[in-house]
Amino acid sequence: MKFPQNILVVVSGKRRTHIALGRVLQLAKFYDIKITLLSCIYDPGTELSPLLSSEHKDQIKQEKLQNRASYLNELKQSVEKQGVPVSVSVKWHRKIQNAVMEACEEFTPDLVVKRISENASSINPFTMPVDWQLLRHCPAPLLLVKDKEWNLSAPIITAVDAATENPKEEVFNQKIVNYAKLVSRLTDTPVHIVTTHISPKIDNAVTIPDFDLEALRDKVTKLNHKKLKALAVNKNINDEHLHVIEGLAEDRIPQLAKDIHSQLVVMGTISRTGIKGAFMGNTAERVLTHLQCEVLALKP
Repeated sequence: MKFPQNILVVVSGKRRTHIALGRVLQLAKFYDIKITLLSCIYDPGTELSPLLSSEHKDQIKQEKLQNRASYLNELKQSVEKQGVPVSVSVKWHRKIQNAVMEACEEFTPDLVVKRISENASSINPFTMPVDWQLLRHCPAPLLLVKDKEWNLSAPIITAVDAATENPKEEVFNQKIVNYAKLVSRLTDTPVHIVTTHISPKIDNAVTIPDFDLEALRDKVTKLNHKKLKALAVNKNINDEHLHVIEGLAEDRIPQLAKDIHSQLVVMGTISRTGIKGAFMGNTAERVLTHLQCEVLALKP
C-alpha cells in the first residue's frame, strides 16, 4: 500500500490558518505529494433573488468565483514555495459535500482532507451535518482533522468488525489496519486495534434452560481476540494493543480514544440510505458524534 500522493484539501472560506492544509503540508515532509485546494461558495441572495436578471446573476456569480480563486492562488503561491505542486478549484454549490463529490470525479484524489465542522456532533437526522454526508458518500479516503499540529506521540486506533464471517469484510479489515500502519510510519507511533460487540440482555427473572450468558460472553471475547491477533500478524502490533470491548461502538471507541489519548481513529464506513439511514445513521457517523479526536474513514 502506497501513501496518498494526490490529495484534495477542502479550504473553508478565508481564514487566518487552514488546519487541513497545515496537516497536509506536514505529510509533505515525509512523502512527495501534490495538492488540489478546493473551495466552495454560494450566495442564495444572488442565486434566488427575483430582482436580478439572469445576466446580472451570472456576472455576480463569476465575480465571487474569481475573488475566491484569487485567494486560493495566494495560498497556492505560499505552498509552492515549500516545493509542493498545487492546483486550485472553486465550485459554486449550496452544499460543500456536493462540491467535494464533483471534485473527486474531476481530480480522482487518493485522499480528501477537511477540517471537522462545528456541527459535526449534531445528532438531528434532519440537519445531516456536512461531515456525516461526506462520511457516507465521499468515494476517496476522508481525513477529518481538528488540531493544528499532529501529536507525534499519540497512538492511532484502528476500529474493525473482527467477528465478521463475510470474506469481503475480512479483506476490508486488513485494508483498514494496513492504512493505519501506513500513517503510523510517519511518526513511529503505536497502532491499537479495537473491536466491539454487544451481548444480549437477559432479565434476572428470566430462566432459559441450558443457556449460560457468561460462557457466551467468554466465547465471543476469545473469538474476537483470536481474529484480532490474526489481523496483527506481521504488523508489529503488540498484544496489549488489541482491544475487545463489550458495548456500542459509538460509546466504547471514543472512550478508548480518550483513555489512551489517541489523535486519530481509522475506521471503515459503509453507506446506509433511506429512512433507516437517516434516523439510525452509520457506525462511523455515530462514533464521530462522540469522538474528541480525528477520523480517517475508508470505503471498501
